[in-house]
Amino acid sequence: MDITALYIGCYLLGSIPTAYIIGKLVRGVDIRGYGSGNVGGANLYEHVGKRWVVPLVIAEIVFKGGLPIVFSIYVLDIDRSSAFLIGVPLLTIAGNNWSAFLKLQGGRGITVAVGTMLVLSPILWLAFAVIAFGGWVVTRSSGLWVLIALVLLPVVAFLAEDNVNLVWYCLGMLGIIALKRLSSNWTPFPDDISRKRVLLNRLVRDRDVSDRTGWVRRIPEGSS
Repeated sequence: MDITALYIGCYLLGSIPTAYIIGKLVRGVDIRGYGSGNVGGANLYEHVGKRWVVPLVIAEIVFKGGLPIVFSIYVLDIDRSSAFLIGVPLLTIAGNNWSAFLKLQGGRGITVAVGTMLVLSPILWLAFAVIAFGGWVVTRSSGLWVLIALVLLPVVAFLAEDNVNLVWYCLGMLGIIALKRLSSNWTPFPDDISRKRVLLNRLVRDRDVSDRTGWVRRIPEGSS
């Protein structure tokens, strides 16, 4: 298979908007208009139901995150040390974040990224899980600790893995997810907060405002 065709396929697979589809099928809602507007697990949990996060996580970790890498290694025989392999997870995450089927809107890519880490490097997955989950347990700030974990992953990859491509993978993953936070599905800036403050909130807290509860529980006017 031509590497270009593989990359296009990865982007399109990542573009399948799992949370959006579940929201439409289960409650007939477009979750982009609810809460954070994110097409992902947290918004699905708040506005569709917590049990629906389970099929979302399975789909995004196994089929969107892990399967393209497994296919590339064991079917297409791409070596784990090849730089070509790194494009597979990065394009899948990018597809999830800027879906071809939702006018380049999408999720944050964290669950898909977890699936890619599990297959590419369990060491990176473990480091990410310990830092992100451990920080959340102490501070209850998932957005901040996910960012910290992503920032530290290139260092972990450099020290623990004998594969420089994994360092580039971690840097690419950090860049894609940080850019998605900042663009935030093209959400307009709030009128009562400076753009600098909003961008800082988006990058560090993964939301526009300080009030998390009000942010995640927003519903469109006229909705019950």
